[in-house]
Amino acid sequence: MRLDNREAVLLGGDSGPAVVPGNVSASRLISALRYEDLEMPPKGKLPDAVVADFVKWIEMGAPDPRDEVPAGLREKPQMDLDEGRQFWAFRPLKKGEAPKVNDSSWPRTKIDRFVLAKLEKHGLRLAEDAQLHTSLRRIYFDLTGLPPTPEEIQAFMERASREPRGAGSSAHLFEPVVDRLLASPSFSERWARHWLDLTGYADTLGVGHAIPAPNAWRYRDYVIASLNGDKPFNEFVVEQIAGDLLRDNEFSATGSEIENRQKRAERITATGFLAIGPWELVNGDKVQLRMDVVDMQIDRIGGALLGLTLGCARCHDHKFDPVAQTDFYALAGIFSSDLTPVKSTSACERIHPGL
Repeated sequence: MRLDNREAVLLGGDSGPAVVPGNVSASRLISALRYEDLEMPPKGKLPDAVVADFVKWIEMGAPDPRDEVPAGLREKPQMDLDEGRQFWAFRPLKKGEAPKVNDSSWPRTKIDRFVLAKLEKHGLRLAEDAQLHTSLRRIYFDLTGLPPTPEEIQAFMERASREPRGAGSSAHLFEPVVDRLLASPSFSERWARHWLDLTGYADTLGVGHAIPAPNAWRYRDYVIASLNGDKPFNEFVVEQIAGDLLRDNEFSATGSEIENRQKRAERITATGFLAIGPWELVNGDKVQLRMDVVDMQIDRIGGALLGLTLGCARCHDHKFDPVAQTDFYALAGIFSSDLTPVKSTSACERIHPGL
């Protein structure tokens, strides 16, 4: 049902017209505002004086100055899934050629050529190269989120001052700095934050009921350690979705029994991706609660890995993305076969001590 033009108001939705001019009892809009069957707005009834204004408006014949009738108003909108898959975001990646530029002396990489081509297109001039200490600060902020200390700046500038003048690019000055920062725990801690934001990480569980999760830090440390250890992204993803199902020899996890047990524990901890965060934990309808958990798991995978909100497809084909309701329930079938909620802390401890 649409209310953004007069024809839509008179046409109504699947249940019939929302407004019948001059007939209050036949106008479902009034019934909804009065909370007789439907309840609109759902979060709180409008004041009686406002509802009375709507009644008076319908008694007057529901005058509406909007004369435009949108094209296709009376056609029930249908989503073309095949057409939606042609949108650029759902197409396979293609290797593009770097554009030609007028000033071929400036670009050092192909990325530079794309930047310069756009600047030249709009008649914009290049900014001057940043000073060395400014570039150093930018590198620190980008990789660790913190500025360099005065001592680090001084040591870098002293090393730069020993370089002969006219030695060309200063990139070699920054290479050891970048390598050192990439190997530091600060790099992993900073960039793990971005992934933890996608997962809704917190030290509590529940929505409206903040239940402490004293061992949630184990998943946080798993993410940090994965980045610090250069874990391949495909392994990183699989462990978080199905780490408890992986065999000991997956991803070349060989070694002593102690090492294999540690690897198994790490993979089970990784599945905190599907269990930690703002889950709804209180609901008298346990079947509803179970499906709500599955829904949130699917939506988390969509948001973190696909950049899509998959939750809409729980009730209908996605309005904007080529995701059918059948896709949602295909995933729901997988996650409903697993048991995420545990009945007690002791049960959780038996699965993995401290998880």
